Amino acid sequence: MATNDALIASFKTKYHYKFWRPYTAIRAGGNDPNDKTDGDAAWAAFLPTPCFPSYPSNHASGSNAAIETIRRIYGAAGHAITLTANIPVIGMTTFKYTKLQDISNDIDNARIYGGMHYRFDQVAGVGLGREVATDVYKNNLRPVHP
Repeated sequence: MATNDALIASFKTKYHYKFWRPYTAIRAGGNDPNDKTDGDAAWAAFLPTPCFPSYPSNHASGSNAAIETIRRIYGAAGHAITLTANIPVIGMTTFKYTKLQDISNDIDNARIYGGMHYRFDQVAGVGLGREVATDVYKNNLRPVHP
């Protein structure tokens, strides 16, 4: 519930602000009203850039809604989480986590290093996801009584 609600809120927010992605900003930097920026028409993101606005990050919103819900139910640390992914540029990779925050940090960094987001997109998405999850947890999830 929290992830779905966070993604809906994130997409609505994206189309409110309509903030350009790094791909567009860097390539068209010489055409903006800021004299301190130069464009680089040859710049390319490391990963494909989505075709919708940048701010806030959907990945940060959705994943942090899930992470915050899990944190509230099971705690923030002491976990043994192993994730395996086939990453095109490096092949099969395994990530091991004991803290939920470390998963969030890796998601944020991947979106920034991939060239799809700015850091402030991620920060806003993390906050949005956590706030939505907190609301869902407090108002929609009920304890189980045997």
